[in-house]
Amino acid sequence: MRLFSGQRAWLLQRLTAVLLLVACLAGLAALIFTPGFGYAQWKAFFSDGHGATLTVVCYIAICLHAWVGARDIILDYVPATAPRLALLSLVAVLLLATSVRLALLLAAQFMR
Repeated sequence: MRLFSGQRAWLLQRLTAVLLLVACLAGLAALIFTPGFGYAQWKAFFSDGHGATLTVVCYIAICLHAWVGARDIILDYVPATAPRLALLSLVAVLLLATSVRLALLLAAQFMR
């Protein structure tokens, strides 16, 4: 059985959507209910270990959500094997490259 097929992929996409919704609502609540919450506070939050961890968890959720969605669309609408493989590879490389960039940005932030 494939790892992200059928019901597992459906469940993974729904769980990541809920996680991202909760993160967005928490950020919105911080903006609305915390007076004077500006750039300095956001920077301090994301520079902290907990904020960086939350960023990584949310980004992994975004990547998994995007992978399942893009994979389903490509598998549904690209019938030929070669273009399908090329598109899936392109999506995987783009998601991996942006993940590496995020890791490098966070590492540079903690090296300061």
